[in-house]
Amino acid sequence: MEALADFFLKNFFLICLALGVIFMVLRNYRAKRIVVLMPILVVSSALLLSVIYAIEKACQTHPDLLFAATFCCALGFIIRPLILYFFMRITITEKIVLRIAVGLIILNAIVYCLGLFIFAPDLTQAIFYYSIEGNTLKFNRGPLFYFAYFVVGVMMVYFIIYSIVSLKGRHRYDALASLICTGFIGIAVILETFLVADYLLNTTIAIACLFYVVHLYQQASIRDALTNLFDRKAYYSDLAKIESKVKGLMMVDMNSLKWINDNEGHEAGDVAIKTIAEVLEHSIDSRSMYVYRMGGDEFTIISLSTKDNAMENLAAKIKMELSKTNYSIALGYSTKNNDCPDIKTMSKKAEEMMYADKAAFYHESGRERRKI
Repeated sequence: MEALADFFLKNFFLICLALGVIFMVLRNYRAKRIVVLMPILVVSSALLLSVIYAIEKACQTHPDLLFAATFCCALGFIIRPLILYFFMRITITEKIVLRIAVGLIILNAIVYCLGLFIFAPDLTQAIFYYSIEGNTLKFNRGPLFYFAYFVVGVMMVYFIIYSIVSLKGRHRYDALASLICTGFIGIAVILETFLVADYLLNTTIAIACLFYVVHLYQQASIRDALTNLFDRKAYYSDLAKIESKVKGLMMVDMNSLKWINDNEGHEAGDVAIKTIAEVLEHSIDSRSMYVYRMGGDEFTIISLSTKDNAMENLAAKIKMELSKTNYSIALGYSTKNNDCPDIKTMSKKAEEMMYADKAAFYHESGRERRKI
């Protein structure tokens, strides 16, 4: 009973964090399944790691529990890189990277499973082993003991590089959050390795996971539910920060959405809007351009690119990609120059061009705009 109370007190913060994360992600019914499942696996594994560590500590005072102590130690080091993998799965989608991580985790599991052969001293002493000293078990490290730390280190180095590279992409906020979380975990790994700080890594992983889940909720609050593009609120928020850096602006409006809604249903209209959004998102240069759904079938793209003809090339690419679909848009754009020195003037000029493009579409198609 005393051991249970001690475990509860040492892990009270971790338990609260784990329950908090599980509650938050289960309520996030709109999220992808992996975004719901992986945070639960992260905090559950961290909590399991603490339970395993507590059992191992209890076994150390009973020499007859030599194998149980050895098993708990091996299991703990098998789980450690697995927790980081669960965390990585929330943000990383590249299959080759995930397969390499799985390969490292399997190799790590094999190494520490070898440590269970307590009747093969030459083998186990190369990894880790317990020796009986009086009425207690003494833990001993072999040259391969830190293999799990090596695996975690390799995974974290890639995770950091991946996050830094992604800072200039369309998912820059997710990348920054991942980088912060990786920093938390990295510091905890170093402290636990060299200072033997019990339970530190488990709690830090749970904190990092909670931080990232809160970040996902914050991002969801400024993203459009249908297209997952940033919404009008995000547009004005971003503009307030980077207005002086904006070099170009484009306005996009879908043609014939009313006709689709009236004749094919609003579900078909949603499909049309999502298709337009996907075309826009995949057409922009994610390092210097950002696309927002302003509402309905209206979209805005801002560009920080200083390249000549960046907006003209973007317009041509969007038109070409849309020609592969059954949908049509009107677009207009402007760039910062003497005639358009600020966002207000750029917006007005882009809007004028967009309406001219829309009028040309209805004139050439012979359709009546008010009916469609």
